[in-house]
Amino acid sequence: MNTRDLIAGVRRNLLLVILLAVLGTGSGLGIGLLQAEEYKTTTTLFVSIAQGSQSSIDQRYQGTLFTQERVRSYAALVTTPTVTKPVIKALQLPLKPEELAQRLEVDVPVDTVLLNITARYGDGGTVAKIANAVTARLVEVVAELESPDRTQLSGIRVKVVRDAAVPEQPSSPRIILDIVLGLVLGLVGGVGAGILREALDTRIHTAADLVRFSKQPVLAIVPKDPGAQATPLVGDRFGPRAEAYRKLRTALRFVGIDRPAKVFMITSPLTGDGKSTTAVNLAGALAAEGAQVVLVEVDLRRPALAQMLGLVGEAGLTSVLTGRADLADVAQFTTGTQRITVLTSGPLPPDPSELLGTQRMRDLLQRLAQGFDYVILDAPPLLPVTDAAVLVPEVDGTILVTRAKKTRRDELHEALTILETARGRVVGAVFNCGTAPTADRYGPYVRDTAPPQRNAPQPQVRDIPQSLRSTDQNRASLAGKRGPRRSDLPVNEDRVVPPARD
Repeated sequence: MNTRDLIAGVRRNLLLVILLAVLGTGSGLGIGLLQAEEYKTTTTLFVSIAQGSQSSIDQRYQGTLFTQERVRSYAALVTTPTVTKPVIKALQLPLKPEELAQRLEVDVPVDTVLLNITARYGDGGTVAKIANAVTARLVEVVAELESPDRTQLSGIRVKVVRDAAVPEQPSSPRIILDIVLGLVLGLVGGVGAGILREALDTRIHTAADLVRFSKQPVLAIVPKDPGAQATPLVGDRFGPRAEAYRKLRTALRFVGIDRPAKVFMITSPLTGDGKSTTAVNLAGALAAEGAQVVLVEVDLRRPALAQMLGLVGEAGLTSVLTGRADLADVAQFTTGTQRITVLTSGPLPPDPSELLGTQRMRDLLQRLAQGFDYVILDAPPLLPVTDAAVLVPEVDGTILVTRAKKTRRDELHEALTILETARGRVVGAVFNCGTAPTADRYGPYVRDTAPPQRNAPQPQVRDIPQSLRSTDQNRASLAGKRGPRRSDLPVNEDRVVPPARD
C-alpha cells in the first residue's frame, strides 16, 4: 500500500475520521469540565558546602560534586512522612501524609545544586503555604541529619532562594488545551482506523482499483442508480447510465479489427454484480443504432431475462438444443424502438454445463453469428459454476462485469484465472454501480427538446433471418439421432410477441 492508497483510504473513510475527531474533541471538553480547579506554585533551594576562605580550587570542585550527590538525596526526603506529617499538622490539612506526598513534585536540574519543590492544591493561598512549609521543614530535616549530635555546625548549607508565591490562575483544568489534544488524538485515531480499514477491506471501490488489480481496460463505468433494480432497462436515453452503455457499445467496435467479433459473453465473478442488466442494456444500445441483435440467455440455473423483459420463459434455448423446438418458434422480440430478438433459457436442465458444451450449442452460435450482427450471451457467474467457462472458447470475447464495493480482489483474480485457463479472450471489464470520473460529470450535452410526433413511423426491423428458419435440413441437423423433433413442449404455434413493458 503506497501513499496514494493511504490518501484514498482516508478519503473513503472520511466520515469515520470526522466522527472520531468529534468524539475526541467532545472527550477533551468533557475531561476539562469534569476536572476540579487546581493551583500550583514552586519554591527553589540552593544547596552548598561550608568551606574556608583558604580552600583551593580543587577542593571547591570536589565540594561541588559532593553537594550534587547530596541534592539528589535531599529530593527523596521531600515526600517522606518526616516532612509531610509536621506540615499537615501545622496547616491542619485534611490530608494523609501519602496524599500530600502525591501533591508534591521535586525537580533537580542537571549539573546544578538547585532543588525545586512544587505543590498542587485546590486553593491558591493554601498551596503557597504548603510549598513554603514543606521547604522550611526540609531545611530542618537536612540540618538534623547532617549534624545529629548538634555539637558542631553542619557542613551543608540549604538556603531558600525563591519562596512560593500565591498563584493567580489555576494550573488546571486547561479546557482549550484539552479540546485541542482531544481533537488531535481523534484525528490521529480516525486516520489510523481509516488506514487499517482500507488495508483490511479487499473490495473494489474505484475503476482505478479495477484496472490496477485486473490489468484489464474498463470499457464502461455504469453509475449507481437506486431505481435500477426495479427498472433494469434504461429509460432515459440521455441519462448517465444510457451513456455508459453507449460507451460499451463503442468499445465493442474496436474488437476484432482483423476478424469481425460478433459473439460476446457477459459474465461476472458472482451473482448480483449486474451481468444480466448489462447484457440487456448493451443489446438495446446496439439495436438503437440499427444493428440486428440477438440476446441469448445461457444462464440455465437462475434465468432472469424472461422476468426482466416480460417474456415467456417456458420455451427457449434448451428447447432448441434438445430438438424439441425450432429457433424460429421460440425466439421472442422486445417491443419499442429498440427491438431485440431474445432467446430465453427455456426449461432448466439437470446438467447445464454438459448441455452448453455440446456440438449443438456450438452450431447454434455459428448460425446466430451468421444471421445477426451481434450475439450477446447472458452467462452465469464464473466462480459458483463452470457453465460460463465451457462457452469461453466459443465466443469472440468475454466482458467481465464487476460491482463497486461488492466484488473483492480475490474474486476478481480467480475469475480472470478461470478465463485465462479456458483460453478465452477478455475484451475488458464493466464497472457497475461505480462513480464516474470528473470528466464524465459534465451532464447531458444534448436534450431531446423536440415535441413528440404523432403517427411517427416505426423503425423497420428485420424478422428472423431466413437462414435461421426451420427447414428440413436444419430440423434433421437439430434432431440428430434423437428421433422426433418435438415432444410435449408447451409452445404455441404462433410466435410470442409480449406487450410493451413500461
